[in-house]
Amino acid sequence: MKIRSFLSLIILALASCNTSYQPVSVTYKDYSVSPATAADSSYNTYLKPFRDSMEVEMAVVVGTAAKKMDVKRPVTTLGNFLSDAFLEMAKEKFDKGADIAVMNLGGIRKPAIEPGPITRGIVFEVMPFDNVMTLVTVNGEQLKKFLDASMIEGGGVAGMSFKIAGKEVTDVLIDGKPLDPATEYTLVTSDYASNDPRMTWFYGQAKKSQLTYLLRDCIVDYIVKMGREGKAIGEQLENRITIDK
Repeated sequence: MKIRSFLSLIILALASCNTSYQPVSVTYKDYSVSPATAADSSYNTYLKPFRDSMEVEMAVVVGTAAKKMDVKRPVTTLGNFLSDAFLEMAKEKFDKGADIAVMNLGGIRKPAIEPGPITRGIVFEVMPFDNVMTLVTVNGEQLKKFLDASMIEGGGVAGMSFKIAGKEVTDVLIDGKPLDPATEYTLVTSDYASNDPRMTWFYGQAKKSQLTYLLRDCIVDYIVKMGREGKAIGEQLENRITIDK
């Protein structure tokens, strides 16, 4: 009986310690940051070797553009160049049967690459995100619906050409041949695009292989390869998409 009374006292004591606190007032203070604000020299000293190393790496020239490549609608020469890079390197490294590649205009973050040296820094400006290559296999019927839904305002394409007629894509040619609704095609794109919840109706029913190959590395590899093979960068990027008036 005494033990029970003692335990009861402990429980009551613990319960009485369960105090609830509520704030009685909230205050805040603005901290202004301006050019006149003194820099933390010790922090800058700590960062300097990392910054210097990065600047050296970004200044490395990986190739030379013979022509300006830019982002326009519906034909984007820069988008087509990037799509060429995706398709070519996908064929070389992963799937020789890859058929086409696309590059969404919203994923290109630099409006143009000017003629002249292309540095790693420029590639980072074009593609600042750590997106990786993804291979998607669908039949021609599904692919046609995808093009109608996502390419009627243009974009980067490789391995195919088509016309835009109002709200529909027509005269689709893949490797110079008319698109066949029953044939399976492998599309090279990014993990970001293939995981877009708005496009689940397309990617959700496709055979999808997400790789670990950064698209940024893919672009650099392609530029280096073109230089090694003596191919001009910026050539033959027009007339893949036309407007049917």
